Amino acid sequence: MKKFLLFILTVLVILTGILAFNTLSLKSKQLISGNGVALQLPVDEKAVEHLSRAIQINTISFADSLKMADALPRFDSFIGFLKSTYPLVFNSLEDTVIGGRNILLKWKGSDSSLPPAILYAHMDVVPIEQNTISQWKHAPFSGQIADGYIWGRGALDDKGSLVSIFEALTRCLQKGLKPARTIYIASGSDEEVGGKTGAESIASYCRQNKLHFGFYEDEGLMIARGVVPNIKKDVALIGTAEKGYLTIELMVDMPGGHSSKPQKETALDVLVKAVKKVHDKPFEKMVSPSTIGFIDYLACEMPMPLKLVFANKWLFKSLILSEYAKTDAGNALVRTTGVATVMNAGLQDNVIPTKVSAKINFRILPGQSTQQVAEKVKEIIDDSRVQIISGERVEPSQSTPANSWGFKLLQKTSAEVFPDVIVAPSLMIGSTDSKHFADLTDATYRFFPTRMDNEAIGSIHGINERIKIPYFMETIRFYETLLNNMQTFSAENRK
Repeated sequence: MKKFLLFILTVLVILTGILAFNTLSLKSKQLISGNGVALQLPVDEKAVEHLSRAIQINTISFADSLKMADALPRFDSFIGFLKSTYPLVFNSLEDTVIGGRNILLKWKGSDSSLPPAILYAHMDVVPIEQNTISQWKHAPFSGQIADGYIWGRGALDDKGSLVSIFEALTRCLQKGLKPARTIYIASGSDEEVGGKTGAESIASYCRQNKLHFGFYEDEGLMIARGVVPNIKKDVALIGTAEKGYLTIELMVDMPGGHSSKPQKETALDVLVKAVKKVHDKPFEKMVSPSTIGFIDYLACEMPMPLKLVFANKWLFKSLILSEYAKTDAGNALVRTTGVATVMNAGLQDNVIPTKVSAKINFRILPGQSTQQVAEKVKEIIDDSRVQIISGERVEPSQSTPANSWGFKLLQKTSAEVFPDVIVAPSLMIGSTDSKHFADLTDATYRFFPTRMDNEAIGSIHGINERIKIPYFMETIRFYETLLNNMQTFSAENRK
C-alpha cells in the first residue's frame, strides 16, 4: 500500500512540475509596437462623406434573377460612384468589369516572380425587414453622419471595408508607392446570396488567366471588444479557416384528411419528431486547427488559473471544449451545428396536411465533410417515412497556418495600427465569398480590421447598422499600412 501511495505521490509531483513548467515557460506570441495605447487618428471628413454616399446607394442583392435584373441600375450607379470618387485608382490600375457588375482591379508589381495578392470586399447588402424600419434611429439607406457614427446598411457589411480599401489605395498612389508584388482589388455583387454570379465570375476569370494568389484577404472576423471571455483587451480575430455548410430538407408524405378524425400519427407529427431527434443529438465537440491557434495565441494573455489550463491543453482539452460549448458563439467554434430554419406544413386549421417539409442548415467544422453530416442525419432520424434530401453544399475550407507569411503580415500591420490589441487566429463560422477562390490560393484570411462590440456585431444584417468614425479611420489606416508592409514582406517571402 505504501508503495502504491508513493507511486501516486510521485506521479502527482511530476504532473505538477510539468504543468508548472509549461505555464511558466509560456511565451507571448504577440508583437509589440509602440506604447500599447490606441492611436488617435485625425478624421478624414472626405472619407466619411464617401462612405456615407456609398451607403445611400441601395445595392440589395437577390437570389431571384428577375429581382436582380431590376436591381442592376443601382449596381451600375455604385460602380459609377466608385469611378467618380476614386479617379486616381481607376486611372492608375488596370480596370476589368466582369459580368457587368463585378470589379477586378490590377495594380501591377515590379517583380513578376512574386505570387500576386488580392484584397476582396463585396458591394451588395441584405434587405431591410419592413417591420423593423421604424426601429432604425436613422433611415437604413440614409448614410446619416450623426453621434460619431456613419449609419446605414453596409456600414459594416461590407461597404465599410470596400471604401476603406479604396481610400487606402488613393493614399498610397498619392505617395507614389510602387508595389513589388502585383495586387488585385476585387468586389462582387451578390455575396449575400451566395456569390454565384459575383465572386464566382471573378474567380472564373482568374482561372482562365492562370492566376494563383499568395495572399487572399476577405471580410470575416473583426477586432472584438469585450467579446472574448476573460480577455480585457480588444482581440483582432483573423479567420484562418471557414466552416462549410449543408442544408438538408426533410420531407414526409402521409395520408391527411379532416382534423375531426386525426390518425394516431400524422405527417407533421413524424416531421416534428425527426427535427427534434436531430436537435437533441448534437455533433461531437472537436478542436479544429484554427481553434488550436486561437488557444495558443491567447494562452499567455489569460489570467490564472486559465493560463495554466490553456498552456496544458493536452491535459485539459475536454475541459476547454466543455467551457466553450456553454455559449452559443463558443459552441459554434467547437462543434458542427445544425438548426431548423424553414418548415412548410398545412393550408388551414381544419385540414391535416399530407405533405410537409423542413430544412435544417448545418455549419460544418474543418475536419468533417458534408457527406459525413448527411450520413449522420440519416442515422439519427432512422425513419423510412422521412425522405432526406441534401441541398446545396460547401465543404469546410482548408486551414491557413498561423506561421504563414500572410498571417505574420496581418499581425505586424495590426500591431502597428492597433498597438493596444491582441491578435489571434480563429475560425470563421459564417460564409464568405472566399469559398469561390479556394483553388486559387493556399493562404486565405478573413478579417475586417475594425473594432466591434456585441452590439455592433448584432447590427450586421440587423437594426441600426453603423460604424464609429474613429474606427473607420483605423480601418483605412490598416489597409494603407498593409499595402506598404506588403512590399517589405514581398522581398523576404516569395511564396
